[in-house]
Amino acid sequence: MFELIVVLYNMTYSDSPTINSLNKLLTSDFFPEIQKVLIFDNSDQVAQPSGLEARFVYQHSQENVGLAKAYNYAIKQRGQKTEWLLTLDQDTQLTNAYLKEMLLKARTLPEKVVAIAPVIMDQQQQISPVRSDTLRPLHKELPQGDQVFSSDIMVINSGTAIRIDFLLQINGYNEEFSLDYLDHWLSWKIFAEQRQLYNLKTILQHELSVLHYEEQMKVSRYQSILQAEYNYYLKYASNLFSTYRKQLFLRSCKQFLTGKINYGRLTFNFLITGGNNGN
Repeated sequence: MFELIVVLYNMTYSDSPTINSLNKLLTSDFFPEIQKVLIFDNSDQVAQPSGLEARFVYQHSQENVGLAKAYNYAIKQRGQKTEWLLTLDQDTQLTNAYLKEMLLKARTLPEKVVAIAPVIMDQQQQISPVRSDTLRPLHKELPQGDQVFSSDIMVINSGTAIRIDFLLQINGYNEEFSLDYLDHWLSWKIFAEQRQLYNLKTILQHELSVLHYEEQMKVSRYQSILQAEYNYYLKYASNLFSTYRKQLFLRSCKQFLTGKINYGRLTFNFLITGGNNGN
């Protein structure tokens, strides 16, 4: 059995492509394997949904707790028969083919496979899965769908289902990564525990704002991403840490040269000090 969680932030349920597409799917094709859909709302205002399929449940957070705490809340509130937790962002367009393939593979894959994820595209750019053994994953040959992986790939949170037994074994999602790099950590953890990940052949569309951070992102948001990024390479993917520090230097140079002075200062500061040094 599956439980789903959709995390909202500054978007109402009625504007969420994820909720709208999922509501249509559950209404038109019942999908009895799906027991519950938890809408976890990190927004400032309560927006109690109406008119949704009966399995939707709403939970408002008094503060923006990010993703990890929201996912861990879903684990604690799960039903007794729940075997998989499917995590979803607010802006992923779900399809009938995706749900059907996901539910079929969950019944047939061996227990060593603890995660199932689709191919995710941001328009024409594949953003998941990507290689995790390089700092330039979008510039390498990208992993293809319909296969099992035992190492060296990363899948994003949205659209990925994880076995509850595995999540309990690893004490849930790592709240050190409240939002950014949580997907990197989870993918790393799966392979560190010598488990496997299956990538579906189904393709979903998803808007990934960090692809264009300098046009769309506040400096404070960039600082948060930098901290998570630095901590991830320092503590977990440490084999890439020295290469990562070289990349920080080159990134800061590019930012200074292109007039992104505030970004450049932040990046150079992390190169020298590591931000808060991972604490």
